[in-house]
Amino acid sequence: MKRTKQQDNDLVQILNSNKKRKLENQIKMINSNKYLLEDLANEILYEIFEYLDSYDIYKGFYNLNKRFQNLAINSNVLTKINISTISKSNFEDYYRNRINFLGLLSPFAADIIFSPLDHILNFVHLETLIIDNIETISFYKFFTYFMNLPNLHSLIISFVEPILEIDYLFAQIFRLSKLKYCKIKYDIQFYTELFYSFTEYVSSPIEYLIINSPFPFKAFHNLLHFLPKL
Repeated sequence: MKRTKQQDNDLVQILNSNKKRKLENQIKMINSNKYLLEDLANEILYEIFEYLDSYDIYKGFYNLNKRFQNLAINSNVLTKINISTISKSNFEDYYRNRINFLGLLSPFAADIIFSPLDHILNFVHLETLIIDNIETISFYKFFTYFMNLPNLHSLIISFVEPILEIDYLFAQIFRLSKLKYCKIKYDIQFYTELFYSFTEYVSSPIEYLIINSPFPFKAFHNLLHFLPKL
């Protein structure tokens, strides 16, 4: 039997009415219950964390109870920090809790955060380090401590002044025994035809190397020789 157009319209109205009634019941149920933050599923809390500043999450949630502490420890949002958005005093309170990503985007940030020098050794979980516009003398000053970071896998670095000894710079970076990724940017005061030698140094575990700067072509063979996993 064929349905009439009127019957089809009536059916649509009934379906819409049922949907509306169901939605109204859900709204009433939500309004009649008082939900606590602890009632939310972990997945929802992680989504909320994505909209908050990392340090505010740490201060607001980390010490609430064991569950939130575990959420903080197992979440990526608390292990990444950008120095440009946090004071030194807050940073010192924060870095003891498993930072694995550190971006030093101010020319003076590294000198401030890594003072005294042995504070570097507290970053035992640090995996990625970004330093912009650092002075060469500061980099070499910090480097001995960088070598003792057991999980430093990625280094992104740029220098504020021209580099005079490119071979020495790369030789130091090669000494980072856990490094897998390195991106480096520098200027040179003048182009030299000197043959840069890496023969004194051990091979590096680096798998990805990006050099956004001039590099002597005739030194390339020696460079690749010490990067067997590249």
